[in-house]
Amino acid sequence: MARVLPDDLASAAGQAWRHEDITRDRPVRRFRRRGRPRRRAGSRHTPEFSFADCPTVLPTGADPAKWRCEEMAATGTVQFGTLPTLDLPMLRMTFAEGTLDGRFAQTFGALRAEPVRIPRSHMSLRFQYGGFSDFQSNDQRMGEVHLKLAVEGFGVPSTCTIGTDAEPIRFVVKRQTPTEVVSTNPLVVRFSIADTSFTVPRSSGCGPFSRMIDQRLGLPSAEGNSLVLHNRVGIRGY
Repeated sequence: MARVLPDDLASAAGQAWRHEDITRDRPVRRFRRRGRPRRRAGSRHTPEFSFADCPTVLPTGADPAKWRCEEMAATGTVQFGTLPTLDLPMLRMTFAEGTLDGRFAQTFGALRAEPVRIPRSHMSLRFQYGGFSDFQSNDQRMGEVHLKLAVEGFGVPSTCTIGTDAEPIRFVVKRQTPTEVVSTNPLVVRFSIADTSFTVPRSSGCGPFSRMIDQRLGLPSAEGNSLVLHNRVGIRGY
């Protein structure tokens, strides 16, 4: 199997994320006596990437040498309905992409998200995958992903979500900052994306909590919504 080098990966990743105006950080690393790196005050920490959720099965006919796995680690903010702007904890999304029969193709791996507490309540929200993703970028967008928000709390049914597979929250994200290469081993890039045009449906599968959740969060919400993500993306070959 041909080995994909970092420069090749950066070039390949540009097919999906359009890595324009790339600059390189030059981090200074200092080490403690025990060999552990010390972060400089005020520096932005690069998350670790395990690539554990990379798809292990590629589409039939795919050449692994022409495919790569991308693991996105993101934090940011979300606001919709009457919900105030909330800081999002770490969200990780993993997928594979490459070419198949000469055309761009991809396979979703996993979405892992930490819950965020709804203010003045005992409930929290957690992003879940909504069944569709397309990270091929163009001049109008950087990609599209369909998500759901699981509503979690004491007594709330496990089926309670905002958005469903049939009616997900559709995020079409646009670039907010240029892409920067922050590491070459593994290859890690960073950039920010946002969507301010998505709509949010009523809650679903929440039983007796449905009306309370919709009133508390101002659902459905057709406008004035916002998602901003600050991403680090680790990239490796197959």
